[in-house]
Amino acid sequence: MISNITFVTSYIKIYEDDYDINRTFEKRLEFFLKLADTGINICIFISPEFEEIFTDICGKYKNIKLIDIYTKDTLRFSNKYFPEVDLYNLPNNRNHLKDTKNYMYLMNSKIDFVKKTIDINPFSTEYFCWFDFSLPYIFKNTNKTIEQIKFISQQKYKDTFLIFPGCWNCKINDINFIKDNICWRFCGGFFIGDKKSLINFYELSINNFTKFLSITKTVSWEVNYWAWLESNTDFKPLWYLADHNDSIINIPENLYITN
Repeated sequence: MISNITFVTSYIKIYEDDYDINRTFEKRLEFFLKLADTGINICIFISPEFEEIFTDICGKYKNIKLIDIYTKDTLRFSNKYFPEVDLYNLPNNRNHLKDTKNYMYLMNSKIDFVKKTIDINPFSTEYFCWFDFSLPYIFKNTNKTIEQIKFISQQKYKDTFLIFPGCWNCKINDINFIKDNICWRFCGGFFIGDKKSLINFYELSINNFTKFLSITKTVSWEVNYWAWLESNTDFKPLWYLADHNDSIINIPENLYITN
């Protein structure tokens, strides 16, 4: 299958025990393999606990490449690289079981995983797409939407671009809101761009993270950080209205080159 996009994801163990019995690793893996079965190019980052499982999976699926092994302490947006995070608290309005600091480190590290994949580029593509590991979990019409992802991977694209789905059709720059509430300006689980645009996004993310922490005094979700970047920096992605369902992958067709 000809694929013009490399899809990037991760599965890093950050909890001692599953916080939700309906979202076990086995169930998440089932959804991930639905995407693997399409033949799209996938690069994955994992933690050591899953090395044997994914080594076996990569042996069966030639379209999956295991890029690197991480622990919760080596994530790019953790206190190893940004010691300042130890000074600050988590948002007040959060899921206290799920939204831990380690979870926030992992969410903010999505663009780091994409950047590392671009550097290696095992499938030699110009475009890269982040997707959350068990993305089909949110789909209602699973088979049709997965076929749409396959269609997206096979298209040729017109220009350089960086595009994100989002739930809220307005920019967010209220610091008091950002520090204590999740902002759904961006959905978080899916975005696509060309190499240059994604590298620019990575550099903006790295260069402004300390400033974001100092202003908000909070270790927050990646979507909150992205919302703040959009309002306060040169981060100006294309945006389309979506939700945490099948619509999350409905990128505008005007990005495609068509006959």
